[in-house]
Formats: sequence, C-alpha cells, structure tokens
Amino acid sequence: MNRSRLIYLVIGLILPALGAAATATGPAAKPADPDAPLRDLARRWLTNNDGVGLSVGIYDNGQRRFLNLGATQLDGNHPPTKDTVYEIGSISKTFTAQLLARAVVEGRASLNDEVDRYLGAPYPNLGADGEKIRLVHLANLTSQLVDNIPDLTQVAAVEGEPLAATHMGVLSRYTQDEMLRQLHRVAPRRAPGDNPALSNVASMLLGIELEKIYGDPFDEILEREIEKPLRMASGTRPNTKLLATGYTREGEALPAFDAPMAWPSIGLRYSTDDLLRFASWQLVERDASVKVAHQPTWSTPDRRESIALHWLVSDTSRGRRLNASGGTYGFASVVELYPDAKLALVLLSNKAAEGAQDHLRALAAKMVEELRPEPLTSPTPAGVPPAAR
Repeated sequence: MNRSRLIYLVIGLILPALGAAATATGPAAKPADPDAPLRDLARRWLTNNDGVGLSVGIYDNGQRRFLNLGATQLDGNHPPTKDTVYEIGSISKTFTAQLLARAVVEGRASLNDEVDRYLGAPYPNLGADGEKIRLVHLANLTSQLVDNIPDLTQVAAVEGEPLAATHMGVLSRYTQDEMLRQLHRVAPRRAPGDNPALSNVASMLLGIELEKIYGDPFDEILEREIEKPLRMASGTRPNTKLLATGYTREGEALPAFDAPMAWPSIGLRYSTDDLLRFASWQLVERDASVKVAHQPTWSTPDRRESIALHWLVSDTSRGRRLNASGGTYGFASVVELYPDAKLALVLLSNKAAEGAQDHLRALAAKMVEELRPEPLTSPTPAGVPPAAR
C-alpha cells in the first residue's frame, strides 16, 4: 500500500470515530443551564403571584450572576435586565443605618446619643417612661414612634387617579420643616427600646439626624460614603430611562416615586446590579462600619432572633442569616445575606401584590436550598446578646 492511500485510510478511520465521540458527548449541544432550577422557581413565583417582572441577583462564593423574567411594564415587551431600576422600599433603611454605623466608627456620634441632641431645639416629647429616644432606637425598630407622618389615612381620593398615586404625591411634596414641626406633636407609644415595631418616621428622623451629624444633605452623604466607593448608580436620582413601572395589587400602573423626605425610609431606587454590590459588601463584613451595622442591638428573650441596625439576624442551618425586605405602592423587594455560606440574594419585583414581601422571602428560601442543598456542619453562632432596652 502506498503512503498516500495509507493516509486516506487513517483519516477515514479517525473521522467516523470523532463523529461518534461528538455524538456521544454532545460538544455541539447547548450546555445545560446551571440556573435552570432557579429560573423554574422564579417563573412559578411570577405565575402564582400574578407578577409583572422579577429580577434576581446572586452573589455566590465571590461570583455574581443574574436572572431576569417577566417585563418592566404590562403594555410593552420589555424584559428587565440587571440594570433595570426598582423601588426598594424599606431596604432603604439598611443604607440609612449603615451611614449611622459609619458615623459611629468615625467618632461623629454614639448609638446611645439622645435624638434631640442634633435637632437644634428641645423635643421633650421624644421619650416615655423615663427613657429618651436614642439614635440606636431609630435604627433597630424600637423607637416606638408611629409608622407614618403625614397621616396618609386622612388623604382623600382624587377622581381618575389611583389612591396610591395620590399618597405618593403627598409624600413627594413633604418637607423637612413640616416634619420637624409635626414631630413636636409625636410621642413614643411606650418606652423606647421596648418590643420592635415598624416606623417610617424613625428612619426619616434618622435621615435628618445624619444631615446634622455630617453637615451635608442626605443624598450627598449617601453618594460619598456608599455609592461612589461601591461604584453604584444614584439611588436618589436614578436614570429614569431604566425605571420599571410599578403596579398596585389591582394592577394599576403608578408614576415614578421621588420623595426626598422618604429617601432614608422607603424612597431609594436601585438596579439588581447596584443592590447586589451593596449586598456583597455587607456579606464579607470586612469594613468596620459594616461590623457595627450587623451587631445585634435587640433580641428576643430566647435569643434566637435579633435586630442589628435594621438588619434582622438569626441562626439557620446555613449559618448566620441577615435579611431585610421592602415594599412601596408598586414594588416589593428582599435582600438575604448568609455570611457563613458566602451567599447573598437580591430579589426585586414591580408589583405590590398581596403578601408580596412574604412570598419573595419564601422564594429566596427555596433558592438558598437549591444553591446550598447541604446544611453547614458547624454553623457560626450569631452571638446574640441578652434582650436589652
């Protein structure tokens, strides 16, 4: 057999073998989606909750990835992306609390400072049972202040406008001077430091306190201390072209919510990409001020659950868990941190459906089970101190 015929014979034997190997191993086939189970969970959530859009950010052992489903608005075929901006509701409070922690680390303030120290006028009403409201009480849900001022229950409906939009307009026009005047007529319902309860007023007041402590407007403090170092877009003045449309539980479309007085409490707006940058920074806990923000300041008598600076802290089979959730008139959101498991989740949706925050937390729990199917063998104790006032 001559040399050229031998070469052709060898090639003829090798090529079919390679083709068979390709068929067996499927290198030309599309690789399996490792996040397929998570996508299925997200799709079911959208269906079961009559959702519009859902964006999920995952920080897993130092790696970031995103899932986006649904739409940014009902009357258009615009799927969300990692850059779509959502209202984050009460998750805004974790940013405000973080700024307080930074002020404490820098020696500008103490958690035990009485709040009227920075208000420039006496507020003897900001106390009860011999205990004054302190900065820590504003940041750990124990101020005992009412949830909202102005009292939106007294706002009349406007014909042709969703009531939620009317409320949003009232908050958008509310000023710091008005709040400080009304604050003279507000008193804690019981001793500050007692059992926790929601209060947007507490976080709005903390925003004013931070402006007095730092000597700058809240949005400038936020940008300087958090957003620029983490390369985040502005949460107070986001790119309006990237805003998702929010919907009430009845499916009414709402205008964009821009209320400067509510920035410290419920008014910040971020994309999944931006919020995951914040969440991953919180997760690693290297910054001294982050450690302060995560230190429990109130706990249940059995010490199983606690509140740090707005973060809710508990022990789980996946280790220590810190979480926060938020809701506005048209959005719901959740952030979950598992420092021991090196895992953080951000979930953002643009419909304020019935029980939306609870359902998002349940979705986050299922995703954690999928991402960390095996419990940690030796979870790190949360180190919760005795319940304290």
